[in-house]
Amino acid sequence: MIDIFEALGWLNAIGNDSYLNDELRRQSKNARNLIQFDSRVRSILERLRNAAYSSNDPLEKAEILLHCAVIEYCRRCIPQAACDAKEAVIAYESAYHHRAVALWILGIVQWEMFQGLAAYQSWTEAKGLFCQQQILFQNFPYQAAWYKNILWRMDVELAAQPEEIMNWLNCFEGSSLGVSSQQILKSVKKKISQQSYPTIYILMRNFEEANKRSRGEYERAEIYLEFGMAFYQMGNIHFAIKLLRKSVHGFFPGIGSCHKQAVARWLLGAVEWMNEPSQNQAITHWMQSIREFEELQSWAVRDNNPQKKDWYADRKNTLEAALSERLV
Repeated sequence: MIDIFEALGWLNAIGNDSYLNDELRRQSKNARNLIQFDSRVRSILERLRNAAYSSNDPLEKAEILLHCAVIEYCRRCIPQAACDAKEAVIAYESAYHHRAVALWILGIVQWEMFQGLAAYQSWTEAKGLFCQQQILFQNFPYQAAWYKNILWRMDVELAAQPEEIMNWLNCFEGSSLGVSSQQILKSVKKKISQQSYPTIYILMRNFEEANKRSRGEYERAEIYLEFGMAFYQMGNIHFAIKLLRKSVHGFFPGIGSCHKQAVARWLLGAVEWMNEPSQNQAITHWMQSIREFEELQSWAVRDNNPQKKDWYADRKNTLEAALSERLV
């Protein structure tokens, strides 16, 4: 994962326009150096927050709070880090580069709180803002190159996020889900996004109902995939892996590889990687998925389909980079 201090370093990479005065920078640096001395750090953080909330400049306020968020994250005071990062995002309302950095840091904190969906939403919003900035600075070589490099880093990071991978499933083929299954899943996704599931057993009943209504192997495979995602987002990694493995098997096309199976396999590896005993299996699945993407790319070349060829080439490069980072 991108280091939180690296992300904080993005803040003033374009323009070098820090809004912290020398005293505030000194206090922030002291707090980082004194992480192990809890009472002294608390005192510094209190002074920093007082300065933030008494400031008339929203950009100064946001930068102070973002530094506080990073310090609290390093102290393992994760809920307070999330609170500071959210306040920074709000204060950076119209400063799009800075807001993107604050959102990425918020996502790192949310991930640490096991809020995978919220983290993914923060990261994708950050990436979208950086994409806009890249277009804005397209005629400025240094800035354009900087954004291109960071966006590549973001793509590699997001390629291991189950929510991102799910977006790839039906990009070339329609969903296999019937109307009844879609209705059940729509309700499931809404409840998970609102964190309104009372117990994992309610989700299990929804899964059993959808599975009972399914027609055909591919619909069942997609149900396994969707509910594997749901159980992952509910924090039940072990059952999520069980369903995702069934999904990969269910998408078996008969001869050779297919798009949906390759995507499901990569998603399975992403969830397996989060479970330490399954990491070797994750690597195996990722390597196989990369080979399948390469084969699908060659099929697109054979079929003279440049859109598919470029899509598979881009994803294959990203997947290889994501895997390489985890093998270091």
